[in-house]
Amino acid sequence: MRTSIPLLIAAAFLASPALADPPDIHVDVPNNAKNMEVYVRERDIAPGEKVDWHIHHGTEISYVLSGALNLQIAGSPIRHLVEGDWFQVDPDTPHRATNDGTEPARLLITYLRDKNGPLAIPVAPPGVH
Repeated sequence: MRTSIPLLIAAAFLASPALADPPDIHVDVPNNAKNMEVYVRERDIAPGEKVDWHIHHGTEISYVLSGALNLQIAGSPIRHLVEGDWFQVDPDTPHRATNDGTEPARLLITYLRDKNGPLAIPVAPPGVH
């Protein structure tokens, strides 16, 4: 049996006049995920900031609260994301983000991750060895 963990705890982060109906986000955590945790954080990416290639030993699900950013996941084209968009990055998949705009990009990020491991691990760009 899988346990559904509602992440409406994050609704406090979403309480904003710009978001009349916060998203209803759920993550299913398998019973065999004993060393895993759900970790939720808010992250601002400043105008001109580049988040270099990195991986997570877990799944990342992010929701764009405000602003815009460009996301590149290894093997996929660059995606331009704006307020209300979301994305998922599978475990150990290299990805990066840039904010080419003039306003901060604000994200609500949920990780299903290893409790004892690092949150993010820098990696070389895909195809570079």
